[in-house]
Amino acid sequence: MAVFKFRAYTEGKEDEDHYEKGTVVARDQADARDKLRRERFTNIKLKQMRGVAAFMRQFTADFR
Repeated sequence: MAVFKFRAYTEGKEDEDHYEKGTVVARDQADARDKLRRERFTNIKLKQMRGVAAFMRQFTADFR
C-alpha cells in the first residue's frame, strides 16, 4: 500500500469551498483519487510519500 499526501477542495455549507490537506493510504494513485472523490473532494493533487515518513504516516492517515 502506498501513502499519498493530498491537497483538495471540498464543498462546505452555503456553497463555500474549503481547502484541505492530509494523507491517504491506497493501492495506487487512481485508488487514492477514488477514495477522495467519494468524500466529495475536488481539484485533487496527490504526491506519493516514500521512506520512513511514509511508513509512519500510514498509521495516522486521514483516509484508508
